[in-house]
Amino acid sequence: MAERSSRVAEQVGEYYDDIGELVELVGGNLHVGYWDSEADRTPFLAAMHRLTAEVGDRLELRRGQRLLDVGAGVGEPAIRLAQQYGVSVTGITVSAWQVAEAERRVIAAGLRGRVTVRWGDAGAQPFPADSFDAAIAFDSLPSAEDKALWLAEIHRVLRPGGRFVFTEYPRLAPLTPDEQAILHGNTIHDPPAGLTPVVNMATAAGFEILSGADLSDNVRRTYDEFFAALAEQRQTLASVYGEERIAMFEQGITMVFRLCQAKIGYLVVSCRKPSDA
Repeated sequence: MAERSSRVAEQVGEYYDDIGELVELVGGNLHVGYWDSEADRTPFLAAMHRLTAEVGDRLELRRGQRLLDVGAGVGEPAIRLAQQYGVSVTGITVSAWQVAEAERRVIAAGLRGRVTVRWGDAGAQPFPADSFDAAIAFDSLPSAEDKALWLAEIHRVLRPGGRFVFTEYPRLAPLTPDEQAILHGNTIHDPPAGLTPVVNMATAAGFEILSGADLSDNVRRTYDEFFAALAEQRQTLASVYGEERIAMFEQGITMVFRLCQAKIGYLVVSCRKPSDA
């Protein structure tokens, strides 16, 4: 299928190009963290790595398999999964900056040839049918302009019997028009009303549902931990990137993260392309 870029895909790419180097605040992990309970004292970055492991375990990967990472960011989860399971990973992103940064991180990890991140629109993937043994969309589906199209494309490029694990941000309370605009401005489009509509979307795309988990309580600490990390590193970041850029970033991220903390949850869905598909 020919590559194309919708206007929303362009906007998502521009958003991540703009925040660029500030991914250092989260160690390159563009997703939330995971804590077992309120008493869990796991540090912020370790909690994000733990969520990668939680999501990765659901894929049941085997050495030598090919994994597609849809919305790969700068490649941190891809690198970790390749190291842990001995798989090769192809990631796609609509951010040109992320492609370049991912290449740098892959080389530093000694995984050149096993992990590749390239530009690609998830709604029009540049891969033949049945190309991958497994697929993941880790905190990327919320950015989709057309979630049904994303899921259909992932189903197309996944081999029969292959597993697919994705995450989604459900709304836990009604959103005002202003709140919806804030989320849209930060690449979160149309949060679903709970697990059922998310499962229904995947089923409509042809997937067999294996499990669905609501981890909203396990990830909510992410936002306070992020603000603590930002406060701790703010002076250094301002000296490197400029006070104006950091102030703008801080203002925007505070608005969306406080909204997410109050009204947005977190789901992990595991599914499979039927063997007879």
